[in-house]
Amino acid sequence: MNYRVEYAPPVEDFLRRLPPEPKHALRRGIKALATLQGDIKPLEGRLAGYFRLRVMTYRVIFATRVQQGEGRVQCLYEGPRATVYEAFTAVLAVRIAGQMKE
Repeated sequence: MNYRVEYAPPVEDFLRRLPPEPKHALRRGIKALATLQGDIKPLEGRLAGYFRLRVMTYRVIFATRVQQGEGRVQCLYEGPRATVYEAFTAVLAVRIAGQMKE
């Protein structure tokens, strides 16, 4: 099954700011997610249900879903390995808190 790859705005912003070499490597890695290829691992703990793609020293956090026979990969957050997991956990906490208020 091929998946349609979608980028969240934080991922696009991060890619725009990168130097050419890592930018091209990350774009190739993300493009390969259409067939779920690459250095992919499921995340655990508070981030269970999400996956990570490793490209160089960067990580892309993504989710997959299949609806009505169509697969989608949603690239949600990206950054250096040292900070990406904590930053994404904080983003999720803010989203959850916002949903609880509604």
